[in-house]
Amino acid sequence: MMAGSVSIAGTGERIGRGLPIEAAVHEVVRDALAGAGLSLSAIDMVVTVGSDVLDGGMVGTRSGIAGAYGRELLTVPSSAGHAFATAVSMLDSGQAGTVLLAGWGEGTKFAALDGRIIQADPFYARPLGADASAIAALQAQRLLADGRMSLERLTEYGAAMRMRADLADDKTAGMQEWLAPNWSDGACALVLAAGSGAVRVVDFGTAFRPYCPDPADLDPAVWVREAVERIGHTFDEDLAAVEAGGPSALCEVAALAPILDSAGWRPLDPRVNATGGGAMAFFGPATGLRHIIAVADALADTSGSGIAIDLAGPIGQATTVVALQGAKQ
Repeated sequence: MMAGSVSIAGTGERIGRGLPIEAAVHEVVRDALAGAGLSLSAIDMVVTVGSDVLDGGMVGTRSGIAGAYGRELLTVPSSAGHAFATAVSMLDSGQAGTVLLAGWGEGTKFAALDGRIIQADPFYARPLGADASAIAALQAQRLLADGRMSLERLTEYGAAMRMRADLADDKTAGMQEWLAPNWSDGACALVLAAGSGAVRVVDFGTAFRPYCPDPADLDPAVWVREAVERIGHTFDEDLAAVEAGGPSALCEVAALAPILDSAGWRPLDPRVNATGGGAMAFFGPATGLRHIIAVADALADTSGSGIAIDLAGPIGQATTVVALQGAKQ
């Protein structure tokens, strides 16, 4: 991808407001279009990502609400990072001049019922019957036992993220604090356009690691390094924001290591997950869009760079790293 050939023109997000997802999708699309100063008629293509099988029956309806009727539609069934990469690729290849990217998820459904426990899902590729919390707990034991992480570091990070997400008074504590996701409902939308803008997409990289007993394959840092290698970009200058979105603090803090080590930062730096990361909200495969939006907001009036890490899957097996750049001179 050519650096700076795609820009983020407008964004919108709604999290945990009690709105039906259909209403939330409508609102975020309206906000993103308004931020871009465009009408729906200016959109060439719509790309959507929803909370996989649990929302499968509503993809057509919600995509229509997002503006897909009468337009070319691409529905990405895996993750926000993959949907973002798809939208950028459509623009970079000249197949579209403007793309509306919308994602949604009913995280409260995941908290009550995970329909994937009765199938061998090819995207998550986890053992049949294992839910996200069980896999996160397994990962925690392996990382702690192998000395890759410390309980003190995880506890400190988890507590800090919950404070940034205004969850400091939540009853959840101890191990649960950094293992359990903050299940919530939400929707996000971005308008992406070919050409330069206030925030440019420098590049993206993706990596995929199916669940495997090998401890190396349980380390999100491995996947982030692979994704960064595909970008071929260093992140040690002018970093203004780093956001990592995953279903647990454990997953996030491990994945942040390659970026933070390069920049000489610590996980509790105020520029790291200023939103609170996954402690703010987790609504399935669309969650990563919120972190891309957070980085874009932080860069809107700067010339600095930012990184958004999307850790999809219960322990981050499908990882996308997005590099953004502010355009202020």
